[in-house]
Amino acid sequence: MLYQVNAPGDWGTMQAQSATETLNMADGCKLFLRSWPTESQQVLLLMHGLGAHSGWFIDMGNTLATLGLTVYAVDHRGFGRSEGLPGHVERFSTYVEDLATVVKTIRARHIAQDTRFFILGHSMGGIFATYLAAQHSDLLDGVLFLNPWVQDSAQVPLGMTLGIFGGGLAHSQRRWRTPGGVEGMTTNPEAVTMLNADPYWRRDLTANFLLQIFRMRLQVLKLAPRITLPALVMQVDQDKSVVPAGSRKLYEALGSSNKTWKSYPDYAHDTELEADRTNLDRDIVEWIQNL
Repeated sequence: MLYQVNAPGDWGTMQAQSATETLNMADGCKLFLRSWPTESQQVLLLMHGLGAHSGWFIDMGNTLATLGLTVYAVDHRGFGRSEGLPGHVERFSTYVEDLATVVKTIRARHIAQDTRFFILGHSMGGIFATYLAAQHSDLLDGVLFLNPWVQDSAQVPLGMTLGIFGGGLAHSQRRWRTPGGVEGMTTNPEAVTMLNADPYWRRDLTANFLLQIFRMRLQVLKLAPRITLPALVMQVDQDKSVVPAGSRKLYEALGSSNKTWKSYPDYAHDTELEADRTNLDRDIVEWIQNL
């Protein structure tokens, strides 16, 4: 059993050698960070998607560390256990600045000459990974995308769309609950139970946040040609949250001469919650180790 009733929101139990901490950002905001230290100098930072947090990636972190990677997972500002107004941001550039700070902080801990640093962005985290790889390539040795949020499959009512855009233009902190729930995330019954009891699942988001993320998403394909780092794009076929064809467009637009496409026929959007994630985890580790 990966879901523990006494640890709501956690998908798995962190290994004995793993740890949690907070990192201070430039404005004093503290971000929550999990880590799975190993002797490996191949370091991977996991970046979660919309509404999520690093607790959903505990089992994945455990497995990737066992397979030979040093792993970190961060809660974005306003999500999970990190500080910041819940589900809100004033400027989307704040997320890029935060993540650059996180990467620099982690890199300072791994100063061996053979250290290589990678980021993996899931869904909304894939948007953030695009910006980070395009604007801060000097900090990275490669970038991985898992079901990146390039093209949306959600059907948002017109009134809600107008309310969000109008509120976003006015920097409104009014909260909106976007369509979709667990049915678009996972088919794993145990994971559904965990999600429905998760107090850290951020489902209500401000109009300004949603507009800022929309603006970020519009630039993803335009930024992709600037990414020349080695890249791995992973997309599941059973995705009900993002359009797989959008992920393929991102892959094709990437400026990297070393890029790999992987698809998975049976996984759902929140692939980190699959009961058997063997193929995905193996592909991640092998891709990084074989570069």
